[in-house]
Amino acid sequence: MSWKDNLQDASLRGVPFKVEEDEATFGRRVQVHEYPNRDKPWAEDLGRATRRFSVQAYLIGDDFFEQRNRLIEAIEKPGSCTLVHPYYGEMTVTVDDAVRVSHSVSEGRMCRVSFSFIEAGELSFPTAGLATGQKLTSSVSFLDDVISSAFGAFGMDGLPDFLQDGVLDEATGMFNTVTSAFQYVDSGISAASRLMQGDISVLLSPPSSGMNFVNRLQTMWRAGSRLSGNASDLMAMIKGFTGVTVDRGLAPRGVWKTDSKTTQSQTTQRNYVAQAVRTTAISEAAYTVTRLPQPVAQSVTRQQDPQQPVRVTHPAVSDIQPDTGADSTSASAGVTSSIETGRVVSWDELAEVRDVLNEAIDTEMERVTDDNLYQALVKVRTDVNQDISARLEQIERLTEKTPAQVTPALVLAADWYDSASRASEITARNGIRHPGFVPVKTLKVPAR
Repeated sequence: MSWKDNLQDASLRGVPFKVEEDEATFGRRVQVHEYPNRDKPWAEDLGRATRRFSVQAYLIGDDFFEQRNRLIEAIEKPGSCTLVHPYYGEMTVTVDDAVRVSHSVSEGRMCRVSFSFIEAGELSFPTAGLATGQKLTSSVSFLDDVISSAFGAFGMDGLPDFLQDGVLDEATGMFNTVTSAFQYVDSGISAASRLMQGDISVLLSPPSSGMNFVNRLQTMWRAGSRLSGNASDLMAMIKGFTGVTVDRGLAPRGVWKTDSKTTQSQTTQRNYVAQAVRTTAISEAAYTVTRLPQPVAQSVTRQQDPQQPVRVTHPAVSDIQPDTGADSTSASAGVTSSIETGRVVSWDELAEVRDVLNEAIDTEMERVTDDNLYQALVKVRTDVNQDISARLEQIERLTEKTPAQVTPALVLAADWYDSASRASEITARNGIRHPGFVPVKTLKVPAR
């Protein structure tokens, strides 16, 4: 078999032609920087240069006029086209510059055609997405302000001592509920709740400040040691916050017209305290969502700064990895992980967090009577769902698989995903101590 047998029949949009000779240009785009009083320049590599092809073709035969007209029609059609090059094979190109067609009396029954092509490439635009984490942080901050304003209606000035003592007893019972709920979830919040119990008479009795009480509540919620932990701890805290809000000990009590004025006043003030405890817990739970590890999409090697108002990515630069030192390996693995611990957040866990938050917020929206507080809760619920939905779009759903025997993670990744680079994802999701010895147990791994 000679080299001519490997040549392909040339055509443009299916219209054939003969090729006499061709030429192509390849290379890199380089910007040379020259500086005063420096002997050596610096060449900056700007990426691969556009591939260009020039073809000297001809059409021959008694019907060369018809062949020429079909080729001209194919050339003049808009958009990119398929070129079958005799030496380079099939490619998508765009006709560049004018195509020259020439006839000669000395060359009867034929015409010559000079083409210039460039690779078509692809039309891609930067994609922008709202920084949902920052939006949620802003709406949580607004909710905190509204909670402080709503609690400003609380006041025991002018109430008899026995009514004030009744409100303080009710508030003490609420903090007993919080202490019990967090006793095994986070000892920091449980201890802070006990301290609040000791100070409750000072915080609520006249001439106390409602703002000061709300601030102390927020300090109590943020005393949890798990708030600085890994992703698993943060999700446990979110569930703890939302669980407290639906506890019967913090539920509002009815203020009935048939009750005496003193009973109505005591119940009203008690409900203000319970509302402050519940809504600040919801606010802290929503804010904790923003502290979960940011997911890294499979098509992007590193997540943009979550504090920026807009995230922009572009296919042309999606494969550029900044030098980030020790963290670059784990970030490029294409999994959602905590930088400190490698703990991976699964699709099911995020969906569960979303459900418990929606349940807590919806329940609270049925209880509040303040319009501004209601609107603030609606805003937080919307931003919570947007933020978690954005995270879920970048996370694979999980399935369960069990190795047949003790196997290296590299082998499992190659067998299950045809990509050994996903070995770190298997070990991170399942807490494998040594990647060379994955035990025979049920593993949670991406479905695809």
